[in-house]
Amino acid sequence: MSSTTEGERPTQSGQILVIFAGGLVLICMIAALVFDVGQNLLDRRAEQNASDAAALAGARHIKGVGYGYHAGCSASHAGLLAVEAACEVAADNGFIDGQDERTVRVDIPPVYPSTKAGFPGHIEVTIGNTRPSFFMGVVGITQQRTGAFGVATNDSDIPLPYSLLALNDGCGLNKITGEVGSMVSTNGTVQIDSSCSTNPGALFLSGNGVLTAPECDVVGLIVEQGGADNRCTTAPTGVLVSGDPLRNLASPAIPALPTSVVPLDGGPIPSGCPGGGPGAATAATPAVCSFSKPTMNGMSYRIFPGLYPGGIEVTRATVYMDPGIYLIGGGGVTVKSTGPAGVFGRLISKASGDDTGTTPTGGVLIYNSKLPTSPYGPISLNGGDGSTLALRPIQTTIYKGMVIFVDRAAGLKSNDIDLNGGGSNLDVSGTIYAPTGEVKLNGSESDAASAQVICWNFIVNGSGAAFTIDYDPDDLLHVTGVGLVE
Repeated sequence: MSSTTEGERPTQSGQILVIFAGGLVLICMIAALVFDVGQNLLDRRAEQNASDAAALAGARHIKGVGYGYHAGCSASHAGLLAVEAACEVAADNGFIDGQDERTVRVDIPPVYPSTKAGFPGHIEVTIGNTRPSFFMGVVGITQQRTGAFGVATNDSDIPLPYSLLALNDGCGLNKITGEVGSMVSTNGTVQIDSSCSTNPGALFLSGNGVLTAPECDVVGLIVEQGGADNRCTTAPTGVLVSGDPLRNLASPAIPALPTSVVPLDGGPIPSGCPGGGPGAATAATPAVCSFSKPTMNGMSYRIFPGLYPGGIEVTRATVYMDPGIYLIGGGGVTVKSTGPAGVFGRLISKASGDDTGTTPTGGVLIYNSKLPTSPYGPISLNGGDGSTLALRPIQTTIYKGMVIFVDRAAGLKSNDIDLNGGGSNLDVSGTIYAPTGEVKLNGSESDAASAQVICWNFIVNGSGAAFTIDYDPDDLLHVTGVGLVE
């Protein structure tokens, strides 16, 4: 308590002690920032250097090696040269798995959230370290944890290993169901990232639905009901999430409007199509390029790459697509048959100058997106005997091997790609990439050849709907990279 005498100023004894105590805490916090955070940066740099070196050492033995490994260096890995080399280099840099609170993990292929998750021919080395705090213990943080990882490859031309990859983490989103029997059949791996472990599971098979594949890697539960048949040769447990292996693939730039449509046998050019006169679509005034008028019954046309602001509709004619990138700025792509008997809607990719038949040649990429002026629409093949969607993948640019790319931002997660059978003809090869969208086959006798599907979820539903995926890596998108890639 302060005291005074007449004519004296009051004293404030004890203030210096309080100020000193508060200042000491502040000094300790600054020391924590300087010493602990600074040391963390140094530790992480050492870990990064070691993990990069270890990944490079292991990558020398990856090419042509078909095994997988997902464990620490202290686990058994005899005979796995890539793992042995990576662990040896990590140890040479002072990081021995399990020693002095240090961890060294090797993943072949890498795991999510690496951008190379699931990529064959790649190795990921993750190094972690725990040490006591210098000064952060003052504020209750007694330990510091740091870590780094490196990813490397020894290959320059790598196909993704999946026939079918579903990226969602929901329950019951991936379904194969039907009264008579819907079927997905592939000679490649099926990967489903959903971790759902309760009914209806990560993959739901019901109503005589059938799944046939050499390997089904499902993170969660496969549920079978009502006569369904899981014919996966192997279905391992402990499957890791793949994640979207193409999430860093840039979207195509918006191109110019296409060259004018060419009528091959004297038919009229639709007003909404390039060359269709005053009604031709522009980015500001989108319109559907529609081959649907009765005057087009049985006619043939050729269209060219570029921006289609209002989408493409083919219901009465045969339309050949010149090789290149087709950016759909809204409205989607619809192929169906609405004409009289013997008149079909057909959309077929063709090499330049190839204007006959229904066998696809050449190569295209359909990028399904939207402009601010036009609503988004699905890619739809909608029934009718003879309606045809026959495409080969683009053979140029960074998208080589890809045939359909659904804009990540425009995906509806519902019927993004809707292939409704009923005798329609689907002949598509290449990678179909709908990372936020749903791929749906509904009906009968739908078919796909030499394709790879990477989607949010898939549904196969109907009487005898069949989705046959012939995994041929030569026809698919490849990733590239030699040395450190992440």
